[in-house]
Amino acid sequence: MTHTEKVVLTLLAMLTPIPSALANWAPTQAEMAALPAYCAAKFDEGRNPEAAKMWRASMGGDFSHIHHYCAGLNFLNRGRGTFGSGRNGVLGAAVREFDYVLSHASQGFYLRAEILMNRGIALSLLKRDGEAVGNLLEAIKLDARQPRAYMTLADLYDKQKNRGKALETVSEGLRQNPGTKSLQRRYTELGGKLPYPAPAEAAPAVAEAAKPPAETPASDPATQPAEPASAASAPTPAVEPIAQPKIGSPTNPYCRFCPD
Repeated sequence: MTHTEKVVLTLLAMLTPIPSALANWAPTQAEMAALPAYCAAKFDEGRNPEAAKMWRASMGGDFSHIHHYCAGLNFLNRGRGTFGSGRNGVLGAAVREFDYVLSHASQGFYLRAEILMNRGIALSLLKRDGEAVGNLLEAIKLDARQPRAYMTLADLYDKQKNRGKALETVSEGLRQNPGTKSLQRRYTELGGKLPYPAPAEAAPAVAEAAKPPAETPASDPATQPAEPASAASAPTPAVEPIAQPKIGSPTNPYCRFCPD
């Protein structure tokens, strides 16, 4: 490409109108309040080096890329509240920011599963369902403790008229995330029966980590206080019957998307 051609392309780029939603990509003060704490630390790194230092110690070298994830989250939040022709541009910007982090951060970055989940959510809003399902399944494989991944995946299956697969997805989500109200509501909507699915067993590594170190000396029984007789003989409390889940709020008991 000649120098003249480069100048012409640059001028054309400058003259091309930028969608208003993308013109100011940095979060406003209100938008920043909705983002994770590490976003403020990264964006304000020059004026608040101590906060940045703390997060850098946690994320290592991947902290240098985190502002792209923050920008992606901000675009995703904007996309949810944007309607009309500009919406796809905002959501597309979110996907590109997520792509940057996924391609530049280390494979072991602990936010990788979350980034994949949010990329899947953005793609579902763009109606790119096949790609969205792939991202959500990959996110769950990396980290099963992500209720929103199961919710979005179940909605996609339900959209495809595969209600059985949707219920199966929510059931697994409840096994991995017991007590999550949004999943409980969706489980009931999809025809799930009480009681809710039993929680998944803890992974062997987690169970092993919970054990005290082998080299820890056993306590001398003589130095331990005797267990009160009342505590030893106390009857086991009766198990209360499982109550029907309350969906929504007191003013709107059938609100599916009410906060937990």
